[in-house]
Amino acid sequence: FLLPILGKLAHEARNNPDTFGQRSAMRALVLYPMNALVNDQLGRLRTLFGDPRLVSLFKGWAGRPPRFARYTSRTPYAGVRTTSKDSAKLRPFDEFYVDIERGARSEDSHEQAAAHRLRQILKERGKWPAKPDLAAWLGEKGSRWQNPKTGAFARAVTLPDDTELLTRHEVQAAAPDLLVTNYSMLEYMMMRPIERSIFDMTRTFLEASPDETFLIVLDEAHLYRGAAGAEVGLLLRRLRDRLGIPPSRFQVICATASFNDHAHAPHFGAQLSGLSPDNFLPISGTLALRPHDAPGSDRDTAILADIDLQRYYEAATDEERYSVVNPLLDHREVQGDGPSETALYRALVDFPPMGGLINATMKQAIPVAELGRRLFPTAALDEADAAANALMALGSAARQDHGTPGLLPCRIHSFFRGLPGLWVCMDAECSGLDDTERDGICGTMYSQPRDSCECGARVLELYTCRNCGTAYARAYTDDIDAPQALWSEPGESLRMAEGETGPLLALDLLLEAPALEDLAEPADYDLETGRLNPPSLGPRTRRVHIRNDRVSDPTDEDDDSSPGHEPRGQFAPCAVCGKTARFGRSYVQDHQTKGDQPFQALVTRQLEVQPPSSAKPTPFAPLQGRKVLTFSDSRQVAARLAPNLQMYSTRDSLRSLIAWGYRRLQAVTVLQRHLSLEDLYLAVLLASKALNVRLRPELKPGETFGADQTVEDAIANGATEHDTRLFDLYM
Repeated sequence: FLLPILGKLAHEARNNPDTFGQRSAMRALVLYPMNALVNDQLGRLRTLFGDPRLVSLFKGWAGRPPRFARYTSRTPYAGVRTTSKDSAKLRPFDEFYVDIERGARSEDSHEQAAAHRLRQILKERGKWPAKPDLAAWLGEKGSRWQNPKTGAFARAVTLPDDTELLTRHEVQAAAPDLLVTNYSMLEYMMMRPIERSIFDMTRTFLEASPDETFLIVLDEAHLYRGAAGAEVGLLLRRLRDRLGIPPSRFQVICATASFNDHAHAPHFGAQLSGLSPDNFLPISGTLALRPHDAPGSDRDTAILADIDLQRYYEAATDEERYSVVNPLLDHREVQGDGPSETALYRALVDFPPMGGLINATMKQAIPVAELGRRLFPTAALDEADAAANALMALGSAARQDHGTPGLLPCRIHSFFRGLPGLWVCMDAECSGLDDTERDGICGTMYSQPRDSCECGARVLELYTCRNCGTAYARAYTDDIDAPQALWSEPGESLRMAEGETGPLLALDLLLEAPALEDLAEPADYDLETGRLNPPSLGPRTRRVHIRNDRVSDPTDEDDDSSPGHEPRGQFAPCAVCGKTARFGRSYVQDHQTKGDQPFQALVTRQLEVQPPSSAKPTPFAPLQGRKVLTFSDSRQVAARLAPNLQMYSTRDSLRSLIAWGYRRLQAVTVLQRHLSLEDLYLAVLLASKALNVRLRPELKPGETFGADQTVEDAIANGATEHDTRLFDLYM
């Protein structure tokens, strides 16, 4: 839908250059349901509207480029503009973008090259504002923001060649041709006096140009249903009334990839926009199915299955990548010239199994496990799966040239099912375990609940202390004071003739020796009957420990009572570390998947299994194109999860770096008696360079990360390979 918008603007600029060049107004509006989608579109707008060829074309027609702006909560800044706010709110532009521009003009050739490279990368990714001279726009550092005589602002004002408006005040001063926002912000804009000028300019333009229409795009239109749809529908009607135009001049584009009722689409658009269904033309996409679609031969299967994908991913040069895929290129009679990804494209573009893979996955979602049998039906299953895996990997890497998408236009979705808990055989001598797997604590472990193990012993749910890791088993009893018969589940409330019975009460069985013996009471557990301290011991028993004080309520570290009947059987505090969780709760917890830590493990694993692109890693982009996008259906969860993921990842990295780096320092004899915890910083820096872990600490005002470069230079000079020189670095 950006092309119709661009076409509309080009038509006006060419046919009515005076109006386009002299009247600032919103000519088009793109409305999104959420900010994340607005930000995603921003990069495309910068690439398209900021293209020098497009800018030159518009300037030749009307004397100025087309202009756009993102107007959301992330657009700086809210409220009336003042010089004090400018100096604070616009400082990040100076400290990042303008600083890079200064570096690009530096006389230091190394700094200049690095700044040029960084700016180019940011532009390619759509992360660089579409202003040709940001330094000129922001003004000289230390100069006045406002003209003291006229009161007019002299800095951060739109320049003639600017394509993007970065601040709210630029938009309020001269409305852009295209505004991109969300429906919540549009609601605010129509109510607040400070944004009144945007709509007044647009209304004036539409009154003076009766042949022009106002174009509005509703992306992800399928989301506007129910109450939210009614709200947006009324908002659009208010917008049209505010602009003072009839339905015939209100042009609406509804875009969605999640709408399959072609006949109902015009009626849906009409209900949402307040226009007639006759105003809408439903346009459906067509699948670009490949004509070459056939199962692979046994020879095709063997060639693909023998490709070493790990070698391909780890290859540092195109020559190394060619050495891996040459058998496939020879099989397809393709010359290995030019980039390897281009040669792969020529080899696979009309390869029948690739056509089958593209066509099958384009129509519907297919389990990955089914692809091998579908694409290579005559081969053994293991070989077919390996061939399908190689075909997916190489199809994603194959492209006509560096700037085009991969040959295989599909996505792989992986589903993770969390653990409901962990259950263990209570017999540490369980016959289901090898001798190498015995730990003296418990027997076979299960991921689903069951009553008994294959060895005949009882199975209970495994609990561990979250603070120290001590193993417990959770049982349930009807008598906390003198427990005898134990069950593996609590049951539920049951109403009978003689009254209502509640669920059984939780009882923790400590499976290891207690460190705090006054907190635990020894007991004998019958492994076959599940009874505690039976009158006569059976042939299979084990020693466990239960909480000693089961008569009174548990207390926390401040001796505050934690009332409740059920917790009396739980260890609070833990009988090994003596710790109690907040509010007197027990640290002894189950292994059900919950909390934020599992997401950190999943995100980490997703990055690990992703194949890298052929681009070389750089300090700016060390992951070679690997990335993970995490969504949440709750803003509160997202706000908590984002910093937690960063914190967990940092801690996981630091634990290993501290251990590795400190051990390296301890290996230097002359350093051993000088080392203290103050030297962990040096230990971490050494380990990060040796293990290739990129550190990105948050710096406080006045802090620098110069020591990182010092250690990197020392490693490059070989200083860390000799104890004497390492001691000098330490000093």
